[in-house]
Amino acid sequence: MKIIDNFLDEGDHAILKDILMSNTFPWFFNHSKIKGSKDLFDFQFTHIFYADNQINSNYFSCIESLLNKLNPHALVRIKANLNVMSHKQVTYKKHKDQDFKCKAAIYYVNTNDGYTLFKNKKINSVENRIVLFNSNETHSSTNTTNCKSRIVINFNYF
Repeated sequence: MKIIDNFLDEGDHAILKDILMSNTFPWFFNHSKIKGSKDLFDFQFTHIFYADNQINSNYFSCIESLLNKLNPHALVRIKANLNVMSHKQVTYKKHKDQDFKCKAAIYYVNTNDGYTLFKNKKINSVENRIVLFNSNETHSSTNTTNCKSRIVINFNYF
């Protein structure tokens, strides 16, 4: 696992953050973060940039600065997640991004009191931070209690 702060230059990060936090960016409701979950708080809004071997978003170009720095050989999935705030912090169920081993990255779009929890490491949500790890590594995430949303972009790639 590797954590890199200030991953993008300030201008590229500001542009990306403004797009994802605008009132015109399309977010889509998912009834659960983890398949089959019955937990009332287990939901999120997502935006799929890339899946099933194809670009799935008119906004794909807004993540090019991230892709240029990650320099993937092949993409598996790129998905933005938006978790809304709550009066209490909710830790979602542990999961693996993929059942097979590939590279994974979580890019933190905004700073908040949410975090990603790995087996022995808690990664705080600090904007313009990225964590690199293996996609079959179990982890969980949280919502936020100190701002309206927690936004991350999740990359699975080779």
